[in-house]
Amino acid sequence: MLVFFGMVLSLFIGLRFEVGKDWVQYNYLYEVISDEPFIQAVGVTDLGYSLINWLSYQIGFGIAGVFLFCAIVLAVGIVMFALRTPYPWIAVAATMPHIVTVMAMDHVRQATALGIILIGLAYLDRRKVWTFLACIVLAALFHRTAIILMGFGVVLVSKNRALLYPTFLAIAAIVIQYMLSDRLDIYSSRYLESEAGSRGALLRLFLNALPAAGFLVIQNRLNISPQLRKVLVLMAWAAVICFVAMPLSPSTVVVDRIGKYFLPVQIFFFSYFVTMFYGAVARAAVALLIVSYLMFTQVYWLAKSDLAQNFWVPYKMVGF
Repeated sequence: MLVFFGMVLSLFIGLRFEVGKDWVQYNYLYEVISDEPFIQAVGVTDLGYSLINWLSYQIGFGIAGVFLFCAIVLAVGIVMFALRTPYPWIAVAATMPHIVTVMAMDHVRQATALGIILIGLAYLDRRKVWTFLACIVLAALFHRTAIILMGFGVVLVSKNRALLYPTFLAIAAIVIQYMLSDRLDIYSSRYLESEAGSRGALLRLFLNALPAAGFLVIQNRLNISPQLRKVLVLMAWAAVICFVAMPLSPSTVVVDRIGKYFLPVQIFFFSYFVTMFYGAVARAAVALLIVSYLMFTQVYWLAKSDLAQNFWVPYKMVGF
């Protein structure tokens, strides 16, 4: 049933039409890439996303093919990660308010990167560390900022703490030089020099920091692999730090975008939180409260947000 839901979710996200604030921007990016020969095309934006745009144009699928591919990646990640939790449907519900409704419909590249990260986390729970690291690299091909999670990988593979921090700094230097250097000017002008803001960023970070703090409290009681526990603990602390650091940041967008990579913690927490209670009735009541809270946050945003009213509502699908 969950696999079937993932298929439906892929179609719902991938075949949307004129939904999301950046719909026009992604269409423009597709047109630019489709007009270029292969070598120039893959250099327009992040390599993976450029390649998918170029291939979709070549086989005649258009921008819908790009969105559908990205939606499938995210849906696979959500389903695989949810299946590693005791209550997969609650885990799926936790993705709906922001990851599915906002990120997948608007931040397409980063949502795809997050989907790959979720796949990596699912493998990490099976103690497949190098598969997780490979997923981080693959995710960075769709949104370069995902490479920051490689720092968590260093923690997993380094058995000598004396080498941990120098190794991390070396990786950071390489990342900045070879993966982010040609984008820093763009990010700076877009986020810092323009003092760009992100509506509701502080609230979103708070809504992630709260379950992250809860995860830190209960994490020793969870039956998960040591490798996954270590990464999720780091993500939880990072989510809390992002919330605390928000008032000190020159750009809310930067902190908000980085904070999205730590959303897997709340997916895990909400599902496992139910197991902290004993008895079918108590667990059902807690599950109902969690789902009601998640539904409320989604419906409230769609109904009250000017952004949602202008770019998300009503939902439209290709061909309809």
